[in-house]
Amino acid sequence: MPIILAIILAAAALPAAAYLYWRLRYGPPPAGSVPILAYHKVDPRFELGGTRTTPAQFARQLRRLKDAGFESLTLSQAVAPPRAGGRPAKPVCLTFDDAYQDFATHAWPELSRQGFTATVFALTDYVGAENTWDINWLGLRFRHLDWDALRRLAAAGIEIGSHGASHRDLRHLDDAELEREVAGSKRILERELGMPVRTFCYPFGRYDARVRRAVERAGYAAACSLAPPRRNRAIDPLALRRCGVYLSDTAWSVRRKADHASPWFWTQDLFSRGVNFCAGGAALARRLFRAPHRGTTDDKE
Repeated sequence: MPIILAIILAAAALPAAAYLYWRLRYGPPPAGSVPILAYHKVDPRFELGGTRTTPAQFARQLRRLKDAGFESLTLSQAVAPPRAGGRPAKPVCLTFDDAYQDFATHAWPELSRQGFTATVFALTDYVGAENTWDINWLGLRFRHLDWDALRRLAAAGIEIGSHGASHRDLRHLDDAELEREVAGSKRILERELGMPVRTFCYPFGRYDARVRRAVERAGYAAACSLAPPRRNRAIDPLALRRCGVYLSDTAWSVRRKADHASPWFWTQDLFSRGVNFCAGGAALARRLFRAPHRGTTDDKE
């Protein structure tokens, strides 16, 4: 009996300790801040990894957000000063890293049905190509959106931002490579899309002071990380926190990720930060087993 009681007490203490750690280390976001969700693939195919969401999951998640009264903003809208009339009562920003072809096939139709918009971050070296930059131990490849698809989405109101050129950890690049990934990708997107590109997403969510300065110099209005190492109330528009959405997520958990006032938000923030910590291993593996650099899109004025 004492052993069973000890187990019960330990099980009860773990969530309390986790909450206390989160409260002291990160804490709640400030009132009025816009929740940002980070998706990757919306695809029915199996892969060895958790950054995929199935189309059925995605539809359920959007319906739950819609039913709860959420309205979506692009990332540029989320960081801009509120216009006359203010922001929606329950705003949420939906972002999609890597600009996979499945966004047009599966995500965009469901977003349209629910009246949502989104921000999609594209890799300029891989527009229209397969994701050979990534490591997939089962050999399955996913194709990125081509320029025609990106233009159609932009014309339909989807914001296109930059995810760099080749999905490398920007902290380990020399100055010329960093400039090509940050400012060069912006120039290419603006030339091909015929419109300003205001938003950036750090590959793997990784950045440092030097990388942030490069993003600022390039003229971006906002940039996304995943789990910046600061308290949630300290919002930096060039290092915005997002909650990642993964294969393990349900409509319930996504609803809590999108609601800073939820008593369960802390569980989703802490879980997302834990997953992003593990993404450091993916960034290291990418450096060690990097595919040959494509560089197929020229950055010429």
